[in-house]
Amino acid sequence: MGQKLPGITVAFENPKGGVGKSTLTALFAGYIQSMNEDGEGLAVAVVDIDDMQNTIGRLRENETLEDGDKENEYQVINISSSEFINQLDFLKDSFDIILVDFPGNLKQNGVIEALHFIDVIIIPFEPNNTDLSATLYFYNNIYKDILSARSKLGQKTTVRGAMNRVMPNVLEFKEITANKSALPFELMDNYIKDSRVDYQRNLSTLSNAYHHPCDAFCEEVLELISNHIKN
Repeated sequence: MGQKLPGITVAFENPKGGVGKSTLTALFAGYIQSMNEDGEGLAVAVVDIDDMQNTIGRLRENETLEDGDKENEYQVINISSSEFINQLDFLKDSFDIILVDFPGNLKQNGVIEALHFIDVIIIPFEPNNTDLSATLYFYNNIYKDILSARSKLGQKTTVRGAMNRVMPNVLEFKEITANKSALPFELMDNYIKDSRVDYQRNLSTLSNAYHHPCDAFCEEVLELISNHIKN
């Protein structure tokens, strides 16, 4: 068990490339860490299992001490996707929240297996027909079987869809919102507005670089985690 929570695994996961998985992972980790004062708060780790891109792992390595005090930041751990399950007991014992950053495909060894061990999964997508179609394919043809397997083992899973890079006046966003009850998963109430240039230029693993306009979204994710534990 973690220090305060029972080692909850969380992932922003969608094999559709370019939906912002690593960005949302870093933003949420930065939000949690930014709330910690004097070392008190939730112990968070980001586990990068993307063997090829290793986006967050490389980002942390490249950030210098002048960018912040890394010793007071959340931990970034590079683990091969094929080794993730073997390290899970250690991770759950050491951290309250384990954020798993997945690769942009499901063919990498161990990725499908790792998905079976995620407690809270948030599926990000841009509100357009291309992203939505790919997201629904992933959910209906792959992830539903994982949910079923977890359920048979008595494991609870919290699933939400999350719209990222949203331009609220775009017709497709309005249509998805109006017809959200037809989706096979529940949508989060909050979404991330389109600021991709800002986030891409300023993506950081340091909490002092956290983007505060994401407070409401991150707070809803934290509430999902809390409700997952309570229920």
